[in-house]
Formats: sequence, C-alpha cells, structure tokens
Amino acid sequence: MGCCDSKDKPKREEDQTVSFSCPSCQNKGVKVQTITLQALLKDCCKEKINVELQYKFCKNSDCETVYFSADTSHYFLKDELTVKATLKDEGLEVNVCYCFGHTRASVLDEIKRTGKSTVLEDIKAKMKDPGCFCETSNPQGGCCLGNVISWIAEAKKL
Repeated sequence: MGCCDSKDKPKREEDQTVSFSCPSCQNKGVKVQTITLQALLKDCCKEKINVELQYKFCKNSDCETVYFSADTSHYFLKDELTVKATLKDEGLEVNVCYCFGHTRASVLDEIKRTGKSTVLEDIKAKMKDPGCFCETSNPQGGCCLGNVISWIAEAKKL
C-alpha cells in the first residue's frame, strides 16, 4: 500500500520534535523526506540538497519558500519546483492529486457537469492498484486526500 493507506502511516501533522521554522514566514511546516526534494526540484537545484539535513515543507500559501531546513541559508523556493504546489498556487491547472492527475479544473468541471465529484472514489480505487507514490509526486511529500477534500468542498460553492 502507499502512503495514503491510513493503516500504514501515522497522521502527518506539524512537526513538533524538530524545532526549526521557515526562515521566510516562521511557519513550523511538516517534515518531508529527501526523496521528495530529489524527485521534484529542478535539476539545477538538486545539487544544493544536503542529505545530512532534515527538510520541511512550508504550508503558508503566501510564502515563496517551499522547503527549508534548520540551516536558515538552506531553503528552496516554489519556482525551483518542477511542478506547481497545491498549497502554493491557486491556479485551476494545478494538481490536487499528483499521482493520478486530478487538477482543480478537472474536479470543478465534473462538479459543474454532474453536480458531484467522483474523484475521491477514483483515487481510492487507484490507491489499491496501481498504488500511490505521493512521496515523489506531491511537493508536500505525503498524501493529497486532505487537499482533494478541501478543493471539492470549495468547488461545490463556485
């Protein structure tokens, strides 16, 4: 099973054990694995990754910083990503599910056409086979279901 299987993983919350915050906005952030940075940063930025450091994802949508470490000179900005981050970009073309290609626009279109969204059912079915790969596809480094649920609720109001 992938990272989205609730039986396989603890709930990802703001990390309280490692006390460092985003150098730009002071957001506590959430831990991400180095593999996430290696998969999603542009090639020109990958050489700056220090595998000895712990990185976090900044969840502040108004902050340009995406990844940061306790070394305040060691951070990455959203324009250094190969994809747009859901929490950092409000565009309709941005993915809400990176593993299976669901965008804000595709969810909104389905809701406008049918009055509902089947994206959660689609994601849950695909999580079983072929499985998800959120750690290497989602800039947040983990399961997207929270973002998907939030967007569905917002899109229904539009």
